[in-house]
Amino acid sequence: IVVDPGRAFGTGAHATTRACLELLLELADEGEATGELADWGTGSGVLAIAAAKLGWDPVHACDHETDSIEAAAANAEANGVTLALERVNLRQAAPPAAPTVCANLTAPLLLELASRARDGEVPRPGTAVLSGLLVAEVPRVSAAWREAGLRVAGERVAGDWAALLLRPG
Repeated sequence: IVVDPGRAFGTGAHATTRACLELLLELADEGEATGELADWGTGSGVLAIAAAKLGWDPVHACDHETDSIEAAAANAEANGVTLALERVNLRQAAPPAAPTVCANLTAPLLLELASRARDGEVPRPGTAVLSGLLVAEVPRVSAAWREAGLRVAGERVAGDWAALLLRPG
């Protein structure tokens, strides 16, 4: 994956991004890289591009920042993949729905999205790869998503950072 973040967030080098990539690779190895995937808060598009290269199709990616949408579009083209890009403020509007979602955000935003998913304001994914979390934030974020109908089915920890794989149940 070739990425030029421009003025967007994300080179792919951060521990949370690497952990999300590992979980996406695990899903692909299990034959689950099919159908739609949504990347909530795509930044430079690293996770969305990886998902498209692994076989998810179509891949929807959203971000609040115009610079991120522009960088993700340029990076998708450089990597020979197609992304459906949309500018969405996740605090004010519902993100794109998909059976599989990845979201490398912050704990406060993941908590808000879980609350809104529980209340039906945000589409609840079937499988979710979530990160941007400090290890200490995992219990609270896990509990919030459990209330929204998803349980922790896997976890990756790298230093102080963690990523979660969530499934229904």
